[in-house]
Amino acid sequence: MAKKRSRSTTSRSSRKTGGVFDNKVAWISGAIILLILFQIFVMRDEGLYSLLQLKQEIRDMETHIARLEIEKAELESERDRLLNDPDYLERIARERFRMAKPGEKVFHVVTETKARGETR
Repeated sequence: MAKKRSRSTTSRSSRKTGGVFDNKVAWISGAIILLILFQIFVMRDEGLYSLLQLKQEIRDMETHIARLEIEKAELESERDRLLNDPDYLERIARERFRMAKPGEKVFHVVTETKARGETR
């Protein structure tokens, strides 16, 4: 006749129901491992955060260098004009330093401001 199936001696409540992260110790140790890995790869001097900061600093420096090269080219052009263009040199001397040739008369125009009545 038919044999009866015997039931297991362990109850269902005492059996483990699943994976590795079901108990608290495994969760805590997993979290600690993740925090350690995060600290090692992201927060250290050689980490991802520092790498991103250094890349941004490199971009800023390259932009600054480009601006300085443009300024250098403009200053070299100005220097060449001052050395080789006597008309330009004369104009600069008259405008910036208010120089005049011998025998020339220089007139200074005085303007009055309406608000204060002062002269310049």
